[in-house]
Amino acid sequence: MNTTTRAAIAVVCTAALVATAVLGGSYLGLAAPLSGDVYDSASPRGATNVESPYGSASVWYDDAGVPHVEAENEQALYYAVGYVQARDRLFQMDLQRRLVGGELSAMVGNATLESDRFYRSLDFQSAAEASWQSVRGTDVGAPIEAFSAGVNHYADTGPLPPEYALVDADFETWTPTDTLLVGKLISWQLSGSFADLRRATAVSRLGPNASALYPSELDHDVPIIRDSAASDAAAFSPEAVADGATDSAASVDGDFAALAEWTDRYDKDPTYGSNNWVVSGEHTASGKPLLANDPHLALTVPPIWYEMHLSTDEMEVRGVGFPGIPMVVIGRTADAAWGVTNVGGDFTDLYTYEMRDGGYVYDGDVRSFETETETIEVAGGEDVEITVKKSVHGPVIERGGRTVGVAWPGFSATNESLGVYRLNHAESVSEIRDALRIWDVPAQNFVAADSAGNTLYYPAGQYPIRVTDGDVVRGDTIFNGSAGEGEWRGYEPYGQSSWDGFVPFESIPHVENPDLLATANQRTIDDPGFYMGTSMTYADPYRGQRIYDLLDDAAADGGVTAETMKQVQRDVRSEAATGFRPYATSPDAVSQMSPAAQELAATLNGWDGGMRADSRAALVSRIWIDEFRNATFEDEFEAQGLDESYYPRLYVLQRLDADARWFDDRSTPDVTETRDDIAARAMNRTVARLDEQGYETYGDFNRLDLNHAFDREFLNYPERPMDGSPYTVFNFRSSGSTQAGSSWRMVVDFSADGDSAGVIPGGQRGVFWSDRYHSQLDEWADGEYKPLTLDRPGGEPDIVFGGAR
Repeated sequence: MNTTTRAAIAVVCTAALVATAVLGGSYLGLAAPLSGDVYDSASPRGATNVESPYGSASVWYDDAGVPHVEAENEQALYYAVGYVQARDRLFQMDLQRRLVGGELSAMVGNATLESDRFYRSLDFQSAAEASWQSVRGTDVGAPIEAFSAGVNHYADTGPLPPEYALVDADFETWTPTDTLLVGKLISWQLSGSFADLRRATAVSRLGPNASALYPSELDHDVPIIRDSAASDAAAFSPEAVADGATDSAASVDGDFAALAEWTDRYDKDPTYGSNNWVVSGEHTASGKPLLANDPHLALTVPPIWYEMHLSTDEMEVRGVGFPGIPMVVIGRTADAAWGVTNVGGDFTDLYTYEMRDGGYVYDGDVRSFETETETIEVAGGEDVEITVKKSVHGPVIERGGRTVGVAWPGFSATNESLGVYRLNHAESVSEIRDALRIWDVPAQNFVAADSAGNTLYYPAGQYPIRVTDGDVVRGDTIFNGSAGEGEWRGYEPYGQSSWDGFVPFESIPHVENPDLLATANQRTIDDPGFYMGTSMTYADPYRGQRIYDLLDDAAADGGVTAETMKQVQRDVRSEAATGFRPYATSPDAVSQMSPAAQELAATLNGWDGGMRADSRAALVSRIWIDEFRNATFEDEFEAQGLDESYYPRLYVLQRLDADARWFDDRSTPDVTETRDDIAARAMNRTVARLDEQGYETYGDFNRLDLNHAFDREFLNYPERPMDGSPYTVFNFRSSGSTQAGSSWRMVVDFSADGDSAGVIPGGQRGVFWSDRYHSQLDEWADGEYKPLTLDRPGGEPDIVFGGAR
């Protein structure tokens, strides 16, 4: 492959994988340099009879392309799962492990070098190896090994995806560590955060008054656990954790902009979120529990999730998992179901050091960084050597004269793969609860239900207790690592942690048998008794408020049904839009608007807040809020070299006083602007923006536009206008190159004629010639579903696995 071609492909892969990672936005466009002819010689199916060293298994593909896998034992099962995942998603799996392993440049060239530097610097590879050593002797070890063997057997014997020809690369052997490496990437994208770098930099540049923009918590009244008395958390001693830990005044002041700019592209997107909720038989029409889940992640080609139905004599499970991981991550068994959303707490701490004599000071001594020289292979260019550094706290990153250590539970040996394995075997809420005891990262809001009528809410995970000079402190700061601030007792990066200094499982706020409980990444509970997170880590309350309002109304009006659950998942009313509407339509604001702007403002009068594709009011609201936010903060932030990634939460803006200093425009010293002035200015800008872009309705702006990494028409998904927004339950957002939303929708019904259902945004197969390439896309976009039963298709299996001959 010539240098120009490789560079072109690298641009696309960089945009798709580096800037947003596996859970980031959609792919940017660039025509693939080779024609579709490369696909012509590839087999669309592969073998239908496959040798297996583990025993017999059979695979039936249903009309949606979901594999239903039955096997005589678990190793035979997971060998078959590895084979079919590779058959359907091999290139996607390979890119994920290359991304987090820092090996993209070996495939696509110099353009991904900075990504490789970042992931190598944090050494996820060693973390995955530590996790494999932790679980390989457990029940999940043999299944992961069998899965790896199945992946490799397909790669050795079946047609490779045509993308390999486009990048002139080969598939390298899949190992058990690769499965855990993919898990580390997912965990990092959900719980790794450098928000403290942005907060410290903003306060440093804007002054101490800026700290009010990043409060400890948002002052709403819809936490997940609405009644603190309902929590079943066990208290634990003040020596382990103290109520109201030390205030978070910065331990280390200063400007970390260079580091923040470098890490921002690898940080979790603060606007991502998910919904789940559970309703007990007390509030359902059938008297049996209902459970719903829709995780909001990237919308990509192919989709992030892969649906499976797996069964042996000992277990049966159906749901979705990540390609590269053999188990179902979200789903159901015959008698139990679970769904997850991201907790959104604070699980990453940062440490600075006093540098001396070529090392760093810690505990009164000068220590040498643990260093290792690694080589990043660069296709079509010269290989690059980097030095990976580690301190007692974990990996070390450096930019702009700053040296910072990073602590994150996922750098230790973790057991979430074993936790997922146990969930797949659970037949009751009690067994789900037991599986969560060993859950490490990422911390997730689990809701669960079973056919016996039990329900559960548990935000399982490892919550660090930060200790400075014997006192428990908050984590929303940058610690002085040389002074021993913010220590995590019982934590061993890249080793086996005891977790002694973390919150005990029983003391995490949770609810046994909740009647009705919903999570949407808002804060867990008021006054949890230990530091969990801040306004920078938890989501705005808009989705949580709307879900609770809808479910409360349904419960009081005859009981919730499976159709109710779907209607809630389809809801497009934005509490953010209705919350800001009075500012846009204030008479004092309208009086300052141009005639054209006044006409736009008038469209919001009487509007129900529905973010529908055919709505003019939804378009005006969406663009106006963007302009209002920018007009409020851009003068102060831009003057200090801070872009909108430093802006506070939308709810913080909504709650500012009408005469807050942030509304005053610094460029007009003779005038003191108020909220009305800025609202008028924002509507005038909205007029100009709509005229420039030619938007008429919301669907002109909010469009589904999912492109394959090589962006050819025959590879891309069909484009269409979309309902929804970042702040609606029916979640979709289109912003620049980013496409995100409900990456899987699921409703589980335990009534006698249970109407369980699910859908993904696209298709099961990752090869364009398949009629299952995007077969569920229209169903998903229109808020429809397909059945989520434990029935398999009839007839002869599509693939039969047998003993080796």
